[in-house]
Amino acid sequence: MEMANEFPDAHVTGVDMSPVFPTTIIPSNCRFVQHNILQPLPFPDNTFDFVYQRLLIAGLTPEEWIRVVKELERVTVPGGWIELVEVDGHGGNNGPNTAKIWEWVERALMSRGVTSQIGRDPGLPKILEMAGVTNIRQNVLRLPTGEHGGKIGQLLKENEQSFWNTIAPMVIHAAGVDKNEYEDALEIAESEVEEYKSFHIFYVATGQKRDPCLANGVEGRRGGTGYDLLAIQ
Repeated sequence: MEMANEFPDAHVTGVDMSPVFPTTIIPSNCRFVQHNILQPLPFPDNTFDFVYQRLLIAGLTPEEWIRVVKELERVTVPGGWIELVEVDGHGGNNGPNTAKIWEWVERALMSRGVTSQIGRDPGLPKILEMAGVTNIRQNVLRLPTGEHGGKIGQLLKENEQSFWNTIAPMVIHAAGVDKNEYEDALEIAESEVEEYKSFHIFYVATGQKRDPCLANGVEGRRGGTGYDLLAIQ
């Protein structure tokens, strides 16, 4: 919805596997679609001028990443842009309990063929390249996690804690972690991010769908007054 409010002339489509969409105060230029992105996207080829996907690092295997981004490329118009935003799961400056939690999470994810290090290996630019995207660029951001990082840092801390709680059943089962030990580590880690000044690395990669009609392949969009935007999370 933020994207729809920020770009009132655009037509924004939001996609999520869970039915977590707002039901009131929805901008007129915004619609929501419940869909599992492991299935082909329910849109025709060459539909969206801009496709944005974020924070699916815990949900896709490396092979699924390639397939999903190829689908993003399919529904993007020639000359349109794709942006991927992901986080380095482990972060840095972690206290002992925070590091232990991420070790457990990584072990649980690996049991499903998923890695939280996809931003490093093979990296988002490589995935975009393998999907046939061109003009690829990446920014790497180091963002503090916790109150020492201001409003953004506090939000990151809350999101981290929420993620750990949400994924707890899988971690306890797949990583063989004692439930009480896991919960105790979460409680201590909440203060550790402040004590150790923890941070996370975010990868922001953009690329352009090839357009054979463009001489230089850098600029261009189809005619019309409004953009069609797709946001996936």
